[in-house]
Amino acid sequence: MKLSKYVACICEGGAEKTIIELLLDSNSLIFSYDDLLEGEILRCRKARDFETQYLRKYFNEKVTVLRILDSRRERFA
Repeated sequence: MKLSKYVACICEGGAEKTIIELLLDSNSLIFSYDDLLEGEILRCRKARDFETQYLRKYFNEKVTVLRILDSRRERFA
């Protein structure tokens, strides 16, 4: 999977965030903290809030959005 220059990694909860942080700290992912929007893992439950807070900025390239969750029924609306 090829990611764009900008990566938005959105975690549903604390457990998911901790796992992603551990993987980032051990360089086990194909992206790093430097690639993340705002340089951090994001916690955002609503798509509208994410769009308003992060995607209304100017980016000269596409943004890859990775949403990490443990529920199949969770809706990002």
